[in-house]
Amino acid sequence: MAKKKIPEEHENLERWLVSYGDFITLLFATFVVLYALAQVDASDFAKLEESLKNAFSQNTLLEGQQSVLDGSQSIFDQQQANSFIPSLMLEYISPKYEEASFNEIETQIKELSEIGELDGISSKMTDKGLLITFDDKYLFSSASAELSPHSKKLLDKVGVLICKKFVLHSMRIEGHTDSSPIKSGKYPSNWELSAARASSVVRYLISRFKFSPHLFTAIGYADTRPLETAISPNDPANRRVEILILKNSYVNSYETRRVSAAELSKSQQEAIQKQRADIIKKVEGDAISPAALKLLQENRERIAKQKKEKLSDKNMELYSNIDKDIKREHAEDMPEVKQRVIKLHSNMPEDEDFGL
Repeated sequence: MAKKKIPEEHENLERWLVSYGDFITLLFATFVVLYALAQVDASDFAKLEESLKNAFSQNTLLEGQQSVLDGSQSIFDQQQANSFIPSLMLEYISPKYEEASFNEIETQIKELSEIGELDGISSKMTDKGLLITFDDKYLFSSASAELSPHSKKLLDKVGVLICKKFVLHSMRIEGHTDSSPIKSGKYPSNWELSAARASSVVRYLISRFKFSPHLFTAIGYADTRPLETAISPNDPANRRVEILILKNSYVNSYETRRVSAAELSKSQQEAIQKQRADIIKKVEGDAISPAALKLLQENRERIAKQKKEKLSDKNMELYSNIDKDIKREHAEDMPEVKQRVIKLHSNMPEDEDFGL
């Protein structure tokens, strides 16, 4: 009896459906996350971040580090750091935004100092954050903690740079003096003077830029923290006030609880952003002289008027005759010039009489 032939196994051509189903599931999950991140109300961001951590058991996407999506950048980090009014969540979460903003502020301060707009002000990056140093003589008179009009202008220029990038970052204002004994009945020692100067700067920044008081710490160091470049504790260079904009990572590790963007409602965030834009516009406007402000307004009115007028496309031609008998050196080597034509391409009103 012949052996029964075993039928050939046919290749399963539908195995791709398994991979396709996994891909569709992952794609759906990605769009769900993107939709959630698109919501302006930040109260759910903390829950979303925790859910992602639990689901993937790796570094969260919001930290901009390695994740299941092959180490792609954080969604927040993809926003440009030089945007005029960044989102509050971008400032609160993104380390890359923070770093780029620190570098931009540092560069702007350096450029303004070089052209004389910020005399006596310098900045540098530290492990704790961006340190902005004010030479004491540009802010306060001797043995005084009262801000002069000139010192307020300097604080306005620096405050605008900070406000454009940070409204949730904690800041330390540190007052420093040299070791010379103070001769003032108002301040018994350099401790009181340095603390009073730091407090004056804090008070001005809060009142001028409407920063949250919870962001600030005023510290008086007297002469206990001389500069590394100082010759001695009595060196006048030690007299200074410093603004330290703290990194989020440092605040989370060593400081007390700070303002959280995730705790702000949608309406609160919108109010903060509107106030922020209005303050920056006002402070920058106050920095312009009345003459410059008038010129700027006139220029805007002129541009608006030109846009309303109908301008012709005619070209104006101006002819100027040059005397044939002009004697020139080496005239025999040059062609004779009888007439020069200058053609001006411009859009001027048809009815404008230029007396030509």
